[in-house]
Amino acid sequence: MLIYAFRDARGTWYGDPDAVIHDSQPGRGVLTLPRTAPGEDPGLFDGQRVEVLYAACDLEASQTSYRLDDGDSFVATWHVHELLSPSYRRVFTAPATARGATVVRLEISSSHRRYSLHADVLAEGRVEITVVVCTPDGVIHGELTGQVDACDLNEIGRLIASAPAPIASAVETTPTATSPAPIKATRHGQAWTSDAVAYLEEHYRAGKGPEQLAEELGRSEKSIRWKLHGLKLAPYPSDLVPDPRPPAEPEAPKAYTVEAKRQLHPNAYKPWEPEDDQRLAERCAQGASLPELSKEFGRYEGAIASRLLKIQAEGPTVDDAWEYGG
Repeated sequence: MLIYAFRDARGTWYGDPDAVIHDSQPGRGVLTLPRTAPGEDPGLFDGQRVEVLYAACDLEASQTSYRLDDGDSFVATWHVHELLSPSYRRVFTAPATARGATVVRLEISSSHRRYSLHADVLAEGRVEITVVVCTPDGVIHGELTGQVDACDLNEIGRLIASAPAPIASAVETTPTATSPAPIKATRHGQAWTSDAVAYLEEHYRAGKGPEQLAEELGRSEKSIRWKLHGLKLAPYPSDLVPDPRPPAEPEAPKAYTVEAKRQLHPNAYKPWEPEDDQRLAERCAQGASLPELSKEFGRYEGAIASRLLKIQAEGPTVDDAWEYGG
């Protein structure tokens, strides 16, 4: 689910309001942007309340999530993030979901680090936890993913809290490489690593241009220019900000319904059962294609692709699943 467009108080749309989405109707919400801190360049939408659209789509995703006024958080596309990020520098703490929920997202921050935790409750009392440590502007410094029994979470928390201080000191004093090699991004939207940022800074100061750096780092020139601006090495790339679009015409209600879709795919929008996940993983490992799995499981190819990535299936079809925005 990505925030792919937003509208300001004057009714002008930005981002990609005409993007092709995988949902029958997009989600809508309100995002209040904070005012830029004194001494920093103000953003285009500093202090404004904007209406956002979010849905599953194939646009390039950024690594930054935005917390809406109702408490829900969604990752934005790179296009939207590049427009909103100058005024969205503060990191909010997302509250834990209600007792009995299957997903928990937490985020805390300091002046130098941002820590996020995503816990997904699985079958049979297992919990999959992902912890990411990054800088305030999204440069990832560490990532940890794994599964544990839910009953062990409290003891694991106590164990981490009781870790001796010398461990943290040793990590802080570890020297970094002075001349890192270029670390190429392997797919659109991949997070910036500390090595890639160091390479960008060093070689830009040495005289290389954004176009050459984009080729060496496996990124778009637009991404390089925005990153250089974020590092205060280059001016604000105003030529990359699109002209305001006229207000979009109201969309007519879609003519099809869930019932109509289930005439083509009988299991569309139905919950996945554990035995379904197991059989899907087995069929993927056997080499079944997306069209074959779609017909066999009675679901759209996009839903099959999303589930393959969710259960971390293995097989040649997983590569095709990334084409659906994974």
